Amino acid sequence: MVSTKQIAIFSMLIFVSSALAQVPGTLPIQSEKDTPSLKTDEGSNISIITRFVDPPEIGKPCVMEITLKNSGNNPVEELVLSQEWKTKPVILEVSPKPFIQENKWTWEIAELQPGVGKIFQFKITSQDKETLSFKPSITYNPSGSTKNTEKKNGLLVDVQGPQWVRRGQRAVFDIVVANLGLTAAENVTVRDKLPQGLRHPEGELIEATLGDIPAGKSKSIRLETLAVENGRFSQNIQVVSNNGDKKLYQSDISVSDGQINLNWKKSWEDTAKGELEMILEAKIESIQNDKSPIEIQTIIPEGLEIIGTNPIAKSLPDSTGNKTLIWNNPKLINDKWETKVRLRAAKPGDWQLKAKATMENIPDVSSMFLVRIEGTSEMQGEFITPVIKTKLGSENEIRFSLKNTGSIELNNSSVRFLFPDGIIPLGWNGPTIAGLEGQNLSFDNLPVLGSKGDKVYSVNLKGLSPGEFRIVVEYGVGNIKRSASCSISISPLP
Repeated sequence: MVSTKQIAIFSMLIFVSSALAQVPGTLPIQSEKDTPSLKTDEGSNISIITRFVDPPEIGKPCVMEITLKNSGNNPVEELVLSQEWKTKPVILEVSPKPFIQENKWTWEIAELQPGVGKIFQFKITSQDKETLSFKPSITYNPSGSTKNTEKKNGLLVDVQGPQWVRRGQRAVFDIVVANLGLTAAENVTVRDKLPQGLRHPEGELIEATLGDIPAGKSKSIRLETLAVENGRFSQNIQVVSNNGDKKLYQSDISVSDGQINLNWKKSWEDTAKGELEMILEAKIESIQNDKSPIEIQTIIPEGLEIIGTNPIAKSLPDSTGNKTLIWNNPKLINDKWETKVRLRAAKPGDWQLKAKATMENIPDVSSMFLVRIEGTSEMQGEFITPVIKTKLGSENEIRFSLKNTGSIELNNSSVRFLFPDGIIPLGWNGPTIAGLEGQNLSFDNLPVLGSKGDKVYSVNLKGLSPGEFRIVVEYGVGNIKRSASCSISISPLP
């Protein structure tokens, strides 16, 4: 759907004066139909429309969208849109960026003019169904609301058509005028001023008289144009009625010899190591892609280390610590190209990957992906010397290493030595105090073991009789326990 926005009154006067200088062409009118129902806050002029761009699936990326529309006659100010989640989702992309506090997202909008809409889109993943549900709420301050609600007609214009079209092809638009008011809109007229990049047999100024539109009904016209010139253009659409309601909208479209679709997607992730592989994919639709140079680049922000790329890219660092990867004239296979970028995060955090593709006679295109490294702790324990051979009566030292190979710290990890009969501990050392109860030596919990941290526990011991013995260490956090063992072979005296 093509976006629309309101233009200043001064621009409207210029548009009307230009209409007098040219006899407008006419278009056929479609039959009137019911206006689509909207979820509207009771007693307000603000509509909240929600939708899933992609089918929602647990554990997979899901694109959700909230649209606000001012369907009344008066502007509203100081809008606050809130979305509260049952459980906190994983954010992949969000635009525009909200203020995030725990499970609540908040956007603030200074003003929303009549007939104007604003879209909030975000991509998330969730592990439960309850998170994949909309719970938006809105508060706002009405500005200059009318007391005579019987007289408002509330015209709303919606332009449905392409945002991009190839030069030489048709661009078809459906211009829908809906009456959301309580009374009929009388003798409604639509005038569309085409930009220089679009052509129509009737000329650059097209006019259609829709007649009266009853309350709760809509009428539409279909406009078929030919794209003749490359560039980004705006067509001005004016709607007026005999009731005095005037609307002027601007609908944007790009015309070019082709287009580029650029997208990020995640290939795999190792949360324990803080590593992930991203795929950047480009699809090119061009009538001369064999002749035009193509450049694709992405910015890797500081905090992410580049392990490798395939195919290899040219890397350019900058003063901020970011690195730019550049692929010049990459080889296309069936008008497609992709690269794999393997990254490592030094610590948990959020980073934005920004990519851009540039090609002659095609508008530049960009893509953004939010990388989130949650971080995990991974505990490992091992004896530095797992097998010991000694003689009866000799003293020996065993050493146990506790490691955190994850990306975040471990808290309150425990270590306990279990000695078999025939082996007695004589002394010990470690990062915390220990106590001996029978054949068990328990160290106090280690408050913090940082990422990549390593702590060593040592015990001096002596064997009381010859034989094969096995010493076990139990270690872990809370109820999660692991174990490691050490074998001691004690030979008798000659």
